[in-house]
Amino acid sequence: MVFNKQGFGRVGAIAHNTMREALRNRAFIALSVSAVAFIIFSMILSELAVVGEGSRVILNFGFFAISLFVSVTAIVMGAVLLYKEVDKKTIYTIISKPVPRYEFIIGKYLGLLGILFIELVALACVWFLVITTDGGEITTAHMVGIGLILFEAMIVTGLAVMFSAMTNPALTALFTTGLFAIGRVHYVVQEMLQAKEGVFVDQPWARPIGDLVVGVVPDLGVFNVSQQVLLGLEIGSSYLGQSLVYALGYVAIFLCLAIFAFQRRDFV
Repeated sequence: MVFNKQGFGRVGAIAHNTMREALRNRAFIALSVSAVAFIIFSMILSELAVVGEGSRVILNFGFFAISLFVSVTAIVMGAVLLYKEVDKKTIYTIISKPVPRYEFIIGKYLGLLGILFIELVALACVWFLVITTDGGEITTAHMVGIGLILFEAMIVTGLAVMFSAMTNPALTALFTTGLFAIGRVHYVVQEMLQAKEGVFVDQPWARPIGDLVVGVVPDLGVFNVSQQVLLGLEIGSSYLGQSLVYALGYVAIFLCLAIFAFQRRDFV
């Protein structure tokens, strides 16, 4: 893969077009509105909480809602990312031009990530408004938490693009959701593997599967720092940097696999 000035221009054009289409997508609008409603609803729940626990509810609910809805948006939009191009026959126009397929994949990924970034910023602003309205204070840790959610979204988007390049929308959504769910409970699988009793002890044949899951599936738990923020613990820049490198590593792998699969597809 070689990039030049024209290559960056083509990637940028594909990303811009992807973002423009996503902004008009009803699913994207519905998910964004639902996320905003979810965050605002936390104010009502905070009033029902035990005295002194209202801020905890808003904090946890905000992190949960933003992370969940951004990831769900990545899965839903990513599932139809390449299928729509094939279904509308626009892929034939694109591949007939001097546009390498890897540029098309990278442009689609960046376009989807761009729309997720816009959604994330909008939801974060709503959440910060709810926090200040409740009398809370926005700290650096809150900003770091939002940044880590973006890193998680980078991985989920990479997964969606990879499966979208390999199979149909239904299976893309299924596989991406499954790996997303496993990534969220990654630490549970690790604890079960280290336990002296349980399914991996009673069923030895399952241990290689557990080892494979831990070794291959990204641990999305590293991007959840809600408890650290709640306890007022400092989240160092080194942790943020390591998390970014971790996310970029998986994104690179997923995009390489997506490009490899897309290169082998025959649209003629």
